[in-house]
Amino acid sequence: MANSELKVAVQEPKSWSRRMSITVPRERVERTRSAVTAQIARNVRLPGFRKGHVPQRVLEKQFGASIEQETLERLIQESYREALELEGLRPITQGTIDHVHFHDNAELHFEVEFEVQPEVKLARTTGFRVTRPSQEVGDDEVDSVLERLGNERAVWQPRVEGERPDWGDQVLVEITPLPEEGEEQEEAKTYRFVLGEGQAIPAIEESIQTLAPGEESAFDVTFPEDYHDPEQAGKEQRLHIKLVSAQRKEVPELDDEFARSLGDFEDLTALRARIVEDLREEAKRNAEAEVRGQLVSQILEANPFDVPDSMVERYLDYMTGQTEEERGKLTDEQREQISQWRQTLRPQAEAGLKRMMVVERIAEAEGLRATQDEIDARVEELAQQHGRSPGDVWLQLEKTGQLQALESEITENKVFEHLKSTNTVS
Repeated sequence: MANSELKVAVQEPKSWSRRMSITVPRERVERTRSAVTAQIARNVRLPGFRKGHVPQRVLEKQFGASIEQETLERLIQESYREALELEGLRPITQGTIDHVHFHDNAELHFEVEFEVQPEVKLARTTGFRVTRPSQEVGDDEVDSVLERLGNERAVWQPRVEGERPDWGDQVLVEITPLPEEGEEQEEAKTYRFVLGEGQAIPAIEESIQTLAPGEESAFDVTFPEDYHDPEQAGKEQRLHIKLVSAQRKEVPELDDEFARSLGDFEDLTALRARIVEDLREEAKRNAEAEVRGQLVSQILEANPFDVPDSMVERYLDYMTGQTEEERGKLTDEQREQISQWRQTLRPQAEAGLKRMMVVERIAEAEGLRATQDEIDARVEELAQQHGRSPGDVWLQLEKTGQLQALESEITENKVFEHLKSTNTVS
């Protein structure tokens, strides 16, 4: 490549963007045109001439435009690949070609712009101070988990005849908007929800609480000013409401019997001990995630860099589970919703990519990539946990594409252990 005929100049509009100017000399243009002409001559059939023996002047008169187009396309493809090799560039996007100058008996000149994997330069990764959150578990947290477990195992008991529902009750109602003069009657709609959980506007919930199961009545209901439907926000409407049924939640007593019903627990004390253990493990994981987040934030603040739009778009495809091709099959309304969703997720995607690129750069610089021995040891550990052979686990991980994720996890853990040892964690 050192003896390349090409003249190549590279500009960097952005850290991840390259604009390459390529000039192909006239001699190479002529050689390529001759090769294209010869290829056509070998395959073309014209009346009065044997295959492969059509004179060049006849070919140029008959196929001149095709020869020029094929020559141009071949020159651009070949010289672009050669220029990339010459400059040691690895595009991550399809190149956009413009400013093409191509004339008879002259050199070819064109420009191509593309994105490359950004080079992350981390001048500083040490000397930072981060704070690990407390991992203490309080009695109120344990009580909250117990309460949640009790609610999950609660049963709904019907309200007795004549008994009105209260907050926390589950109700089944039929609601019919009453028409004004000249309007058509709408059909009743059935709803099931829990009073007080915000699934209905307060005015409707208050109206329901004046009824006993089986009762019905008409109510004037005012919709809140911030109601999600602008046409109804702040307006009053007359509704006919029938309370079909109401059920109250019956939560079991949080005692030894309840503890034993959840598993291998002798009593409530044993259950509370397990909850404390689980909460401490969760607090430990959350604290570690917080420390890692603080480290990455401070490294990025000290070493700012941008992420190519193409990488962000591909990551958003991964996050939303929809490629550009799949979005093209949606309706205009669906595409607009997806577009808004992607815009909301964009900061999260950029942050995730930057985090991965920081980890990748430090792993490369410090020689912290997962070794084969470390991967094997992790696979064996997983095999022991699930009572399977390491070979079976390895094949399953490879088949499901999780082997690479396992390797990345080991690498990331090594990187953050290194960062914690070279920074201050208090």
